[in-house]
Order: sequence, then C-alpha cells, then structure tokens
Amino acid sequence: MNLEGLTEKQVSERIKQGKTNQIPRQNRTTITKIVLKNTLTIFNIVNLILACMIIAVGAYKNLLFIIIAIANTLISIINEVRAKKTVDKMRLISEQRPTVIRGGKTLQINQSDLVEGDLIVNSLGDQILVDSEIKQGVVEVNEAFVTGEQDNIEKHPGDKLISGSFIVSGSCKAEATAVGKESNLNKIESSAHTIKTADSELFKLMNNIVKYISFALIPIGILLLWSRFRVDNSDTTTAVTSTVASLINMIPEGLILLTSSVLALATIRLSKKQVLVQDLYSIETLARVDTICLDKTGTLTTGKMTVHDYVVEEKSFEKVLTSILSHQNTENATIIALKQKFLKKPENDEIKGITEIIDFSSERKHSGIKTNKHTYLLGAIEFITKNNDLIKKIKSASEGYRTLAVVKDSTLLGYIRLEDEIRSDAKDIINYFYDNDIAIKIISGDDSEAVKSIASRVGIRELQTFNLSLEKNHNYDLLTKDYSIFTRVTPNEKKNLIKSLKKQGRTVAMTGDGVNDILAMKEADVSLAIGEGSDAARRSAKLVLLNSGFESIPSIIDEGRQSINNLERSTALFLAKTVYASILALIFIFIPIKYPFSSPVEMSLLNFACIGFPGLILALEHNTERIRNRFIRNILEYSTPIGLTISIAMLILSLLAHFGVFPHYDLATTAVFVTFTIDLILIYWISRPLNLLRAGLLLTIISIMVAAFIIPFAHNFFDFVFLNQTSLIVTLITIVGAIILFEILRRLMQRISSRLFDQTRI
Repeated sequence: MNLEGLTEKQVSERIKQGKTNQIPRQNRTTITKIVLKNTLTIFNIVNLILACMIIAVGAYKNLLFIIIAIANTLISIINEVRAKKTVDKMRLISEQRPTVIRGGKTLQINQSDLVEGDLIVNSLGDQILVDSEIKQGVVEVNEAFVTGEQDNIEKHPGDKLISGSFIVSGSCKAEATAVGKESNLNKIESSAHTIKTADSELFKLMNNIVKYISFALIPIGILLLWSRFRVDNSDTTTAVTSTVASLINMIPEGLILLTSSVLALATIRLSKKQVLVQDLYSIETLARVDTICLDKTGTLTTGKMTVHDYVVEEKSFEKVLTSILSHQNTENATIIALKQKFLKKPENDEIKGITEIIDFSSERKHSGIKTNKHTYLLGAIEFITKNNDLIKKIKSASEGYRTLAVVKDSTLLGYIRLEDEIRSDAKDIINYFYDNDIAIKIISGDDSEAVKSIASRVGIRELQTFNLSLEKNHNYDLLTKDYSIFTRVTPNEKKNLIKSLKKQGRTVAMTGDGVNDILAMKEADVSLAIGEGSDAARRSAKLVLLNSGFESIPSIIDEGRQSINNLERSTALFLAKTVYASILALIFIFIPIKYPFSSPVEMSLLNFACIGFPGLILALEHNTERIRNRFIRNILEYSTPIGLTISIAMLILSLLAHFGVFPHYDLATTAVFVTFTIDLILIYWISRPLNLLRAGLLLTIISIMVAAFIIPFAHNFFDFVFLNQTSLIVTLITIVGAIILFEILRRLMQRISSRLFDQTRI
C-alpha cells in the first residue's frame, strides 16, 4: 500500500490528462448571460424596430413607449443579478485547503488543485471534497446531505467516501478516485443548473400573447403601413406614426411591466423576511400550490437532538454516563445532546481506573468504558445486553423516542429518551397548510418509526407510512394516493413521487436541504431550500429560506395571493387594449381611411392614465384570498366586451370623419376622449365594490385626463385640439352608444363564461 502519495511527475501527468478537480462552469449563469437573456427578447426586438421607425421620421416625442420596454428589462435584470450574487456567496463546498501527501510530504493545496490519485488526509469535521477510497484509518461519516440518511456510517480501508459527506469521528488517508465533473457531488450539482421553464400560468399567458402577437406584427405592420400611404393626404411621418400607434397597442407591454414590478416589489418585501426569490414567477406558483412535500431532517427538525427525559434505575447512573461521555471523541447529534445535558463537571464524576475506551460506532450502536472489574456501556439496549426482559422494558418505554440505555455488566443503571429538535415554527406552519387546504407529504431517507414520530409531534394528521426499501418496482401513482409518509427514499424515488403527484394534476412544492433533494426539487413546480442546507440545494431552489425557518412560508403564499389576485383583475385593462388594437389593425388594413389615433404619444397617455396607473394601484391592494384563477374568464367578461366596444366606436368615428360629419383634424382628440370614457367604465366595473382608495383612483384618473386636455403644455404635447360643437355632439352620442353596447356585450360574455368555466378551476 503506497502511502507516499503521487510524485510531482504523476501530478503533472494527471493535470495534462484533465484529471483535476476544476469544476465545470459552463452551465452556470453569468451576468452577461442574464443581461443577454433579458435584452434579446422578441418583445424588445419588436419595440426596437418600432422605435427605429419613429426615429427615422423624426417624431421623437412618440418614443415614450420605449421607456416601458427599458423599465421591464431593467427590473428583470436587476432581480436576477441580485439573486445570482446572493447564491454565489453560497458555494457547494466551502472553499477549503485540503491536506494531501505528495512524494511523502504533507502539503496544503487549493481544492481545485486536487488530482485523481491524490492521497488526502481527512480528519474530524472535514468535508469530503472528492470521491475517494480509504487506504488507512477508520472514520465515521455523515452522508445526510448526499443520501438523506442521518445515521453515521463507519468506514474502513477499502470503503468508499462520497463527496459531500462529513467526517464525524476518526481520521484517515484516502485516495481520490473521481474528481471534477466525475465526482458524485458534481454530477448531482450539475442538475441544479439546468434551466427549467417557469411553471406559471401568468407567465405562460403573457408569453403566449407576446409571442403570437409579435410574430403577427411583422405582416400586419407591413400591410398597415402600405394601407396608410393609400389614405388621402398621408405623408411618410403620418403613415409611420399612425402605424406604430396601432402596433404598440397590440402588445400588452404595460401588463408585462406591471407584473414584473408587482412581483419585484414582492421579492423586496420577502427579502426583509429573509426569503431569497430566485425566480419572480415562483411567488405565483407557490401561491397556487395544493400539495407540499417536506423532508424530515432540516425542514421539520433542526437536525439537532435534545434529551426529552431520563429514568434513573441505580444511583451510579449519572456518574457512569458522565464518565462515558467525557471520554468520547465522536461528535454526532446524539453525543452532543447528551454532553450538553449531562457533562457539567467531568473532573468530579469520572470512574476511576479506566483501562479501555470504546468510541461510539454506528455499526456497534454503543460506546463505553472498561475497568479491571466492570464494563460500562451506553447505547441501544439490544446492542448492549442479551437480557430479553430488559430489551422489552426499554422498547415499551421508548414511545417513539430514540432511547439509549446505560448498563453496568448487563445491569440496567437507567435510560435516556432523546428526540429530534422540532423547529419552533413547524406546528404553526403545518396548521397553516391544513387551514389552506394544502396536502402534506413527508418524504425522507430516515427510518419509518422515527419519521412517523416526528410527523405526529408536528401535527401531521395522515400518518399512513410506506417504507420504499421493502420492495422494488413501485406503483408511484397508487402510493401517492394511499400514503402520506414515505421513508427510506432514494433521491430518484423522491423525484418519481413528485412526478406522480404532478400527473394527478396537483401543483407541488418541495422543500429540501441536501444534495439528495435536488432531483425532486427540480421536478417540483416550485422548490424551497433551507438556508443552512447544502449550497447545491440552494442553487436548485426557486426560493431560499435564508433564516432556515418555516415562518416565512405563509408570507410567501400571502404575497403570491395578493400579487396574482390583483393582477388577475388588472389583466382586463391591458388585454382590452390588445383586443381593440388588434381588431382595428386588421380592419384598417382593408379600409383606406384615416386611423383614429394619429400618434403613439396619445396612446402613451391612455396607457398610463387608464391602464398602467390604475393597474398598479389595484395590484398593490391587500388581498390574500385564495387564488381564483380568473385570467381567461376576465378576458371574456371584460377585455373582450370592452375591446369590441372600442373597436366599433373607433370605426364609426373614422367613418363619420371620412364622410365629413365632423372635421378630420378632430378625429384623434375625439377618439382619445371616447376611449378614455369607455376605459373609465371598465375600471369602475373591475373596482367594485368601491372603497375610499378605489373612488380616489377614479377621481385621480379623471383629473389626469382633464389636465392633459386643458393645460396648454400638455394639450400641445399630445396634439389635442379643442372640439367644435359638431365634434362634441358626435363624441357624446358615441359615448352613450358605447356604454349601451358594452353592457349588452358584457352580459352576453358573462353567460358564455359561466357556462364554460363555472365547473372548472379556471
């Protein structure tokens, strides 16, 4: 057995062969990638083309619409960069300088300089940096972050050490067998960086609208520009500005900005509660969750043990226990809990004449000391005595707790009952889930009895438990319907359980803290990582609980509900514009008459006063009702009727102006005033019942539009004109007719939507 390590020549050869611990970076997000991803979008490209058209004809004041595109892009970039910087502080393995033996010399090197075949010295508390094989020494390791199992495992020469696990006792020399991208931990971690499309109804809705409209804009834009040149007395500037005015209205860019802004504000509020949001739309998804999957250790529990109580059978119990603990070098959760409780003044309580110390071993399940006369042992009762009566007595007294007995030559001196330390907020959060009709599934790599006991203590009501290690070829669909607690689960089995739940139409959240949770977290609709868990888990998660507490989850759900419920209502404002702009664009391709809106700047005013501003105010109202899923329904009940009403009103106004009923130069001002009035009716309908805030909103909108019409600077900037008597009469008649038409269409669409959606979740 070579314990001299690699020579310099061998190290150089390994480096040339690429067998180093350099971790691949190609899949990791960079600031450049974030900027490019959010800048080079169809939405931005379309806006850039339209802006170039406006610049080409010198109508610079009509470029206001580009501000929305820039603002939306900046919000997205800033949020992603902020999340990246936070995550970058959390490395998969904290930068360490491992000790290696090379050419018989002991050296400390950077972990990235490790090569395959290096002889690594591992001691108590060290994290295993690369997969390796023990060559000398005996250690106990905790593989919880990798496998999910909390029991320490004793490793001997020839045994494998998995990267990511920790040395909890002993020391060893181990040869690196897999480094860099070949190591177990890096293979799993790589899945944390794969891109997954947001599971968001709002994202999908907006993405589809923008995608289809953006593609349609090219042919529509060309045909519309051609038709504008066919209008009498139409010059290049007029044709271009009216075409752009039509096209920018077709894209609900304000809705995209509003959604990004509202969710960004939610992330800021959540950050104050120690929640890192790595995906804006995950707030919405968590608000829709109806099933949450929890790990036991690190989520329901803190990962620490505490002494529940103890029973003294003989007076020497504490003296013997104290003496055993004072000689233990092992540092696991059980030993730490016992030392904190009993190891107060070891110098006064030691057993004299100790001849041998028995360190704790997960294989032996006990520790102890020996003197010339007696043997004192601490451990699981079945491993320290063959007395069946004692074994039965301790087992019956355990009541689901981890119970350790202290014996002197098979005489019971006493026993201690330990329990996993439950997170202080666990019970309240479990009750919150039940109160909000969120089903709970426990998925753990631990023992069935231990998990079931914890589940019972935190208030889980369904305790049907299934141990997946007892059989193979599981029917996951049946399991997820019949059981609520799953134990001895492997990482791949966790993923399959999540898949099965999603197949049943559930919206699934998964919490985790270890590498073993990554596959399931990536499969879930939304994932939450515990802040003090592994960085690989944090990188995979959409949301990170930085304070490692559950108390933030209701806040996240409430933020999501407020954002989505209010955005559902505001959606009607934005999509109404898309509906009427699309209809008008198609109509005016074939009718060579003057388009009602003369320039984009007029639409910028309408978009702000009647859509963006009220949409933002309504979206920020406090509203934590359960998600109503009214996006599509709102389109039918409000956006479609208002869109059709405005389209018909604008067509009538254009025809009246074309045939000389009122002057052509009054058309744009009349169109803006009529559109504003109809939009105001829509705002009233979606704001009911009126309260002080909503009534104030309506008055503010009216004030903005009145100011735009009567203040000289604003009046000239927006190219408004003062209407003559005929134009005023036409405007009033059109408004009255539009109100009647809207009410007819609204009632018709309500009937249609009731038939379509009352029996669905939409």
